[in-house]
Amino acid sequence: MSVRRGLIGLPAWVHATVGVLLTTGLTVLAIGGVALPRWLAPRRSEVPAAIERTAADAGRLWQRAAGEIAWAKGVAPDDALVGSELTPLVTTLGEIEAKRVSVSPAWAPALARELRGAGIHEGDVVAASLSGSFPGINLALMSACQALGAKLVAVSSVTASSWGATDPGFTWPEMEVRLVDAGILRGSTVAVSAGGAGDRALDLDDAGRTLARGIAMRCARRLGAQMIEPATFDEAIRARLHAYDAARGARPIAVFVNVGGTQASLGLSPAILRVRNGWLEPVPFDLSPGRGLVARMVERGVPVLHVLNVRDLALRWGIL
Repeated sequence: MSVRRGLIGLPAWVHATVGVLLTTGLTVLAIGGVALPRWLAPRRSEVPAAIERTAADAGRLWQRAAGEIAWAKGVAPDDALVGSELTPLVTTLGEIEAKRVSVSPAWAPALARELRGAGIHEGDVVAASLSGSFPGINLALMSACQALGAKLVAVSSVTASSWGATDPGFTWPEMEVRLVDAGILRGSTVAVSAGGAGDRALDLDDAGRTLARGIAMRCARRLGAQMIEPATFDEAIRARLHAYDAARGARPIAVFVNVGGTQASLGLSPAILRVRNGWLEPVPFDLSPGRGLVARMVERGVPVLHVLNVRDLALRWGIL
């Protein structure tokens, strides 16, 4: 007697024997006797438990830090990392909806997962450019790197777009000083600039520029960081690259993270406007003389995480 399968008839004993062998083989494989081929092996979770523990640690650090800022400002935690619409330190207009999204506690765990997924482990160097426009995400990056044991080396700016870290006393570098003094986070800023046009707040009036420069100088001194006061755009780029190189030591930059829209990071070329946020393709997109740090890191082969247009990125990453 034969059992037909499709167009080919096979004896019944063949099917019985194959069934027994498959059952036996899979049992042996299940107890670890033989390695399963990749196509047959059960898939491991894309987010292992260890990564989730690290992500949770990053979230707890962020909550502690945000709570410290809220206490110092005398406001509710939800309002701690959103500044005033207009102050002497505002360089560009921002959207309150984007600023609200940027202070979600979910950014810290998300960044921890993203960085670990990019291969970041203890001791790796993460370079960053941090404007004052999204202090909640700056804080999330610090928390994520600390939870991962990575070394974050950042160049931080004082000025910000509206609703960011715009209030004197609570600009981004001043927040970092407060959190370092409180022992909640390790210092990450290795250089401070006034930010804005020319990296010297040239888009502010004289009083605002003087205020930004004074804050930058005080915070640089408190953090043991370099003060950047470039005469030209090219000098701003060189100063920032030098600060990263001096801080990273013998280790290479494993990842570059840009948060916000500083001129030094984005550059003077419109080519950056064609670049989507998130992880960038490892293909140079701008070779003009006015290219910023984002383009220069890509051309050097450094993985780049570009955090701008945060509402779009939040939707893609599932941040609520």
